[in-house]
Amino acid sequence: MNFSESRFLLDVWSYDKDGVQIHPYRGERGQKKGLFSVNFTNDTKKFEALTEEELVEAILSGRFKDRGTIRMLPVNAKPGAERNAFGPLFYKGRRVKDFGV
Repeated sequence: MNFSESRFLLDVWSYDKDGVQIHPYRGERGQKKGLFSVNFTNDTKKFEALTEEELVEAILSGRFKDRGTIRMLPVNAKPGAERNAFGPLFYKGRRVKDFGV
């Protein structure tokens, strides 16, 4: 069984090491259920939970211009798939680094 597409923010994407398109996904359980895991630091243990609106605002304001990662998966990922964090490359077809000041 694959994840439902509604679990993903399809307007944001990047590519994994194999060139597969990946998207941010909403957490499945715990404190981050329904939220996106985002990190704006170099500390891999400092992920914060953001709503879709907060994540989009972070992109539009340029918070990902220099650093920042989001936990992402391919849309066809199976439950239990390895979850990694990637810098977002595109939002609605525009380069993420082009947003903000």
